[in-house]
Amino acid sequence: MALSSEKKDLIRRAGFQEHFQADSWSDFNRQFFNGLAPKYDALNEVLTFGQQKRYKTRAVRRSGITPGDLVLDICTGTGDMAFLIADEFERSTVIGIDVAESMLHIARRRAAGRPDVEFRVGDAMALPFTDGMFDAAVMSYGLRNLDDLQKGIDEVRRVVRPGGKITFIDLGKPEGALRQLIYRAYFENLLPFLGRHLFHRGEFNSFRYLPESNKNFPTPTQLRATLTASGLRDIQTYTYMGGTVLQLTAVR
Repeated sequence: MALSSEKKDLIRRAGFQEHFQADSWSDFNRQFFNGLAPKYDALNEVLTFGQQKRYKTRAVRRSGITPGDLVLDICTGTGDMAFLIADEFERSTVIGIDVAESMLHIARRRAAGRPDVEFRVGDAMALPFTDGMFDAAVMSYGLRNLDDLQKGIDEVRRVVRPGGKITFIDLGKPEGALRQLIYRAYFENLLPFLGRHLFHRGEFNSFRYLPESNKNFPTPTQLRATLTASGLRDIQTYTYMGGTVLQLTAVR
């Protein structure tokens, strides 16, 4: 897929072209996450002040998933959500899918000896599964990274059975003047500075990408409208970490 003007602008603002060579957004994205894999879990701990497991557990419990469900974890990364789901709901089976093989290498190593969790290489824009195959689907921090937001949502909807549950988790947009001020100071200034001087010396600064990728991302209200237009219903919204993390749940 040709690069859109929006993605070209994001590549420039985030500085992708300084470290990666690619002709499509999906290739840029794959290179980024493959390179990030060894540091991914540690960086998330820093980013969330060690609170990621706590709020992700709450998010999983609000997902509508039930024991025994077959669940698809899209953009699974190193498998955090897949493991939380399998641990929370007895007899459930979770299939995690991601385009970044380096991420999946870590996830598979963590899953050794676990028959309830499986990981596969795959693209969120063209999920390699039949219509209505899953009882539930989860996508964590994936929507911002898609070539086409609407197409990605439609693909998730396609592989979930009627009545099945869908959960999206991504960066939020804090409301209120004070929270917005704190958000901008932390995400747009402090994190890129720490990334450049402490975590990413001589390599791509992932903390620079985070705020840039969120600037043009839809607001919670806009995302709700998009999910509704996609044919999803019973949409619920939850926020964590002062509004910096957003969860939307829906029914197919």
